[in-house]
Amino acid sequence: MGDGGERSGGLGLAEEALAVVLLFGVVSLLGDMSYEGFRSALPVLVRGGLELGGVVGLGEVLAWSLRPATGLLADRLGAYWGFTGLGYALIPVGVLAASQGGVLLVLGYGLERLGKALRSPSRDALLGGLAGGRRGLVFGLHEAMDQVGAVAGPLLAYAALARGAGLWLLAVPAAFTLPVLAAAWRLYPRSAVPGPRRSLRESLGEGLRASLYVAAVGTLVAGPLAVEYVARVLGGVPRGSAPLLYAVAMLSDALAAVPLGVLYDRSPGAAALLPALFGVAAGATVLAVGGSPAGALAAAALSGVAEAGFETVARAMVRGGAGGYGLYGLARGASAAGSIALYSWLAGLVAG
Repeated sequence: MGDGGERSGGLGLAEEALAVVLLFGVVSLLGDMSYEGFRSALPVLVRGGLELGGVVGLGEVLAWSLRPATGLLADRLGAYWGFTGLGYALIPVGVLAASQGGVLLVLGYGLERLGKALRSPSRDALLGGLAGGRRGLVFGLHEAMDQVGAVAGPLLAYAALARGAGLWLLAVPAAFTLPVLAAAWRLYPRSAVPGPRRSLRESLGEGLRASLYVAAVGTLVAGPLAVEYVARVLGGVPRGSAPLLYAVAMLSDALAAVPLGVLYDRSPGAAALLPALFGVAAGATVLAVGGSPAGALAAAALSGVAEAGFETVARAMVRGGAGGYGLYGLARGASAAGSIALYSWLAGLVAG
């Protein structure tokens, strides 16, 4: 399946490779419906701001900081499918436990975030093995389908809450990730599976380059959460409507991912500039006209394009194994936290 005799699909990928990329996209879409839906409901389940910050903070530390370690371990063992499968299996388990509330909420949410740390580097290494010269397209397609789930998940959570249904229903989409992932495993060209990497240099590869790129410009970029926060501080949108800004950003991300990926394949340098340009434009827009709902919506849309750029272009830049994707993930998480801190400070200056 993995030789040069494969038939090429309309997008310039071998038909088998394209089918596997789309299956990975369906897996991510279903997973996002569950965990992004549950994350959107956390402010309803956890009343106190300090408690909410503690739950979310613990989850994000698990999701981002462990990625280099899980990626390096997957490289050393060559266990990319094992780490990917285990990571996705923890989504329904974690969401189901967390939906019970109390101590189980903290434990379940932590398990789901641990699953994110386990699966993401290995999954991206498997996607990279399929890409050939269409890395931008592969990661763009995956990001677009992923973000469809990120939009649908909060809507599913809203419907469940509005009807008084249990949030355990959010675990259902993620339960279907495993059979779809099994189908991807069966179709995946065995020659494309990354081999075990025994040295740190082999594992990290050009993940360091992508990580430095993200660290250098990511903090200056206003991401969706930064835009949402600034708009709330400056009075641009009522508190209850703020999640709509996040939904707009996720939709913008989904629409921009494939065009940015195609641009990367044709002109990597030009594509690498766009996340910074759109992200800084988003920050400037919301700081300048944060008191206007229209301005806040425009900023959210710009921030979504920036997100698509990072999740498509920066992932396409990584050439190492799962360790390289893990290092990129750590840089991505740190820059996102830095972005929120920077724009929170700037919003305070503008407001005061």
